[in-house]
Amino acid sequence: MQLPLIVMIGLATPVALVYAAGRLLRRRYRLPTPADESHHAPTRDGWRIALHRYHPAATIDRPAREPVILCHGMLSNRFSVDLDERHSLARYLSRCGFDVWVMELRGHGASTRVGGGIRPFDWSIDEYVHEDLPAAIRYVQQATGADGVHWVGHSLGGMILYAANACGLTGSIRSAVFGDSPASFGDDRRPSWFGKTWARLMPTVPPRPFIPFVMVLAFISPRLLLPRYGIRNRLTMLRVVANGIIDVGCGRVARHLVRVVLRRRFTSADGSIDYEAGIERLDFPILQLAAARRRSPEAVVRGLIDRARVADRTYLRLGRREGFSEDYSHFTILLGENAPREVFPLIAGFLESRSQG
Repeated sequence: MQLPLIVMIGLATPVALVYAAGRLLRRRYRLPTPADESHHAPTRDGWRIALHRYHPAATIDRPAREPVILCHGMLSNRFSVDLDERHSLARYLSRCGFDVWVMELRGHGASTRVGGGIRPFDWSIDEYVHEDLPAAIRYVQQATGADGVHWVGHSLGGMILYAANACGLTGSIRSAVFGDSPASFGDDRRPSWFGKTWARLMPTVPPRPFIPFVMVLAFISPRLLLPRYGIRNRLTMLRVVANGIIDVGCGRVARHLVRVVLRRRFTSADGSIDYEAGIERLDFPILQLAAARRRSPEAVVRGLIDRARVADRTYLRLGRREGFSEDYSHFTILLGENAPREVFPLIAGFLESRSQG
């Protein structure tokens, strides 16, 4: 009996030490949010959606433009679009003269439930579409007096926009940038058995226990995480892991996404609303940025442009064969070392040409 106990202690000790080291590293690389203002948009079902505002740069001698809302993807938060001074689409657009609002979906970042407490199993993507997105748009319009807003959504942040369009909730949108957002699931990869099992059994999706271990890997070498993130710079990778991954995700959201891939169609959780129908109904200018280095087929993101009927639509594949310095990944289109020089100006130029003073 003593030998197994000694073996267990011997195995547990280095794991505990690595975990403790990872927690210390995470505290070391925590970042503030240097927004000019922080707001909360109330939803009808009792959430306060965080909105971080960046005023147009005072040095810009141009008429005020319509505000821009930036929205992150799944298991992410505001730091995906505002990590640090270099890797910040929010601050870049602010310097270009835009009134920028970074939103965080319920359960992410600084968004909170009225009365406190998080029950991370009682919402799906439907609530992002029907509650969070309209609340953010409504609040920004009221705060700025603008008739319309522009939308920049990364991954899931773009999916919820065309889903809302299927429900008639995007009348105030003037243009949209989709950052590698999936739009056609017929060709997508099937979920792994592990992913399906996790989504079924877990009421929550808790990244928190794994983040310290990922911090240690990022500290040793970011190349160990290269297949997943594509980020080569150690400091950037450490900041992403320490700040840009939420501690607790929603199991119902994970199950919703698994059903989407299995059904090969993006619908509401109960299947009654065909969210992909919103793509054909898009009536505002759209820009789809597609990562060249990807695990799923390009048709998954290409479907947005192929099926949209609006005349003003642009598809940009971000890869070497198109003249870019690298084959961008799903994450490096926002957080890569070359993104501020190559990708951010594309987004700013698109928004500027579709904005009204």
